[in-house]
Amino acid sequence: MDIEHRYKMIFLSLPDKISKIVGDLDTIKVERLNSKKNLVFDLSVEDSSDTLQKDYILKYYRTKNADIEFTTLSHLYKQGLDVPSVISYEKPFLLLEKIDGINLCDFINEPLHKISEISELESEMRKKIIKSIDMLASWLTDLHKRNIITHKDLEKTIVLNKGDTRLRDFIIQMDNKMVYGLDFEEAYEGNHIDDLAWICCSLIDTKPGLFELDEPYHKIELMNEFLKHYYKINNDFTFSFSYFAEALINNLNIVIKRRGLNVGKLDKKRILNNITSNF
Repeated sequence: MDIEHRYKMIFLSLPDKISKIVGDLDTIKVERLNSKKNLVFDLSVEDSSDTLQKDYILKYYRTKNADIEFTTLSHLYKQGLDVPSVISYEKPFLLLEKIDGINLCDFINEPLHKISEISELESEMRKKIIKSIDMLASWLTDLHKRNIITHKDLEKTIVLNKGDTRLRDFIIQMDNKMVYGLDFEEAYEGNHIDDLAWICCSLIDTKPGLFELDEPYHKIELMNEFLKHYYKINNDFTFSFSYFAEALINNLNIVIKRRGLNVGKLDKKRILNNITSNF
């Protein structure tokens, strides 16, 4: 088992049910994945009976949010949303199906380096990037419309939010035209615009974005496309630009604090000027 010595004790303390699924520790290939809050491992297990390789994601929680993620994932999977299935759960361990594909953050951002507008992309790549944004909007529409809590005030429709919703929380399979949502430990009931503001924050703060470019026009274009498509297919909900603008700025300030960036005071007008308020 190729893993740091300090993490071996975690695997030695696996509950019996998970240990039986995973099998012999000496035959497991382990890769630790980036995660600031918990320990997350990519497991490749070779089944000796049929020599097929089975891949799992194992989460070891150091936070108190394990029950939230387990309950939310189980609920959404039963609803038919595209999320990983729960293989086994015994706190603080959660064993999940591994979803193959490309991380959406990388898929979107890698082609955008050295350009300033989406129109500069080669036609086929431009279509793929815009399609991926539309697929993400569709995924969030499904999450929100299937989990409405209150719908009396259209600008304040309360839904199940994914919470702290970042581009890296999604895997895209372009060939299958599917997007999968990951990481639900911050899920909560709140204004549907909260998730939208976090996605737009992630679009604009990931490289190349607001902190590298004076005017990240391509990211503004994608933000507008994302919001436009969301409300096009989810026209029962109403967009509040004032709520969105405040949430976006608050989120950017959270990101600045997380990263310890020294960027001075955010110019709200510069950020919001090119975001349309009509959807």
